[in-house]
Amino acid sequence: MRVCLSEQMRKADEVSIKDFNIPGIVLMENAALGIIKEVEKDICNGILPKKGHTSIICGTGNNGGDGFAVARHLASMDWDVEVFICGDKSRITGDALTNLQVIKKLNMPIYVIEDPDMVELDRSLSRSQLIIDGMLGTGFRGRLRGNYEAVVEKINKQHKFVLSIDNPTGLNCDTGFAEESCIKADKTVTLGLPKIGLVINDGPYYCGELSVCGLSIPEEVYESIGIRRFLTEIDDLRSLIKPRKLNNHKGSFGRVFIAAGSKGMEGAGLLAAKAALRSGAGIVELAVPEGAFDAVRGKIPVLITRGLSDDGEGCLSFKCCEEILFEAEKASVLLIGPGIRTTQQVKEAVANTIINCSKPLVLDADGLNAISDEPEILLKRPETTIITPHPGEMARLMDVSTSEIQQNRLEVAENFANKYKVIVVLKGYRTIIAAPWGETWINPTGNPGMATAGSGDVLGGVIASFIAQGMSPMEAAVCGAYIHGAAGDRAAEKFGQWGMVASDIIKYIPHTIMDIGGM
Repeated sequence: MRVCLSEQMRKADEVSIKDFNIPGIVLMENAALGIIKEVEKDICNGILPKKGHTSIICGTGNNGGDGFAVARHLASMDWDVEVFICGDKSRITGDALTNLQVIKKLNMPIYVIEDPDMVELDRSLSRSQLIIDGMLGTGFRGRLRGNYEAVVEKINKQHKFVLSIDNPTGLNCDTGFAEESCIKADKTVTLGLPKIGLVINDGPYYCGELSVCGLSIPEEVYESIGIRRFLTEIDDLRSLIKPRKLNNHKGSFGRVFIAAGSKGMEGAGLLAAKAALRSGAGIVELAVPEGAFDAVRGKIPVLITRGLSDDGEGCLSFKCCEEILFEAEKASVLLIGPGIRTTQQVKEAVANTIINCSKPLVLDADGLNAISDEPEILLKRPETTIITPHPGEMARLMDVSTSEIQQNRLEVAENFANKYKVIVVLKGYRTIIAAPWGETWINPTGNPGMATAGSGDVLGGVIASFIAQGMSPMEAAVCGAYIHGAAGDRAAEKFGQWGMVASDIIKYIPHTIMDIGGM
């Protein structure tokens, strides 16, 4: 599903009206009908009563116009409706004014909020089973002030079911951050496409359940504008995860070669290898420094293990590069980095491998730390590269603070992908997958319990496995992030977010794949 910036949605509305001859009043009516459909769904699910009292708080723009239209429909369903206008009533024009005039003719109670402590507002909010927030839409930026701030705080204190139209008032729908006051909605019905800020950062917290009303805007409109950011949905993966053919054999599902581990960090490679196996790779080979070999040999019976030249202290030596490249030539994909540490010899080995490996490469963990002083080396890659940094590793690659990464995750991933011509999988809440050709996916699965040692190693193994099985690197990154997160969600249901560990995620990878369509 596409996601967009507010300006892109404004442009889509404009193109729909001017080039596709869809009147603005029709788009507003479609919005109202979509919102009513969600109300009816909540009634059927027992969340809302069949009829009751509702307070609809409207602004003076099109967001308020949507609210006026919703008021008309709810009144026709025998709801007791009261409408409140927050802002200068004289600023209401166009389609919003048309809908306001309609409900005036229906003699619906309409109040202008001149004082947020007005008796009528307090009385109406206290009686409401449903509060509809139609104050400020996607054009809002900054901090709420005056009556808007006071009304938002008043609504939040009611602890009633709140439905926001398009965007919770107070939320920056492009960044997903709210400066201070913001509606805490139970449900947000976003119009056209989800705005990016509704699905990243604090957006999901303020939005509650996110529902999309498409407004019947043709897909051609979004294509013409060039919207190339997406929120991954399970349907996006069904064409990639399919039942296997009866005559397939292990060679049909590729060979993953993993160079990982060091003395004391052997588990990183084992986690990546087991994840690759459980994700369906036909053959997985794990190579570790000789000093760490005994710790991995035989731990997973179906895993091929190999020792690599080490520096005498259980870490990779610069000499192991030729060994890695030789084995990688027989593989479908190379995963390098988990647990290898960052000695000078490791840095040399990683750099030479990056430059000379002719197979798709997944670069993770210490593999990224090893090149943090010279990320330009990625431009020398002869084949596709996927990097899978967590925010700290991304900060080291860019020589900025982790907080700077977290404040601008989307732009950071996209800019790095474009500059260094790699696919970036920026891990964390709502993992970002950005391609150098300008396509970006936001992953909706996962939970805080996955913030545990080894979770990233598991993700690297899943992505490498999917590449080995024939997915394109971008498909593997998008699919891998989704399945990794969904398996983590299952693990959290079983073990709780506090108690789950990385190996618990692996246990649920096969079940998650089966749910999507793989047998």
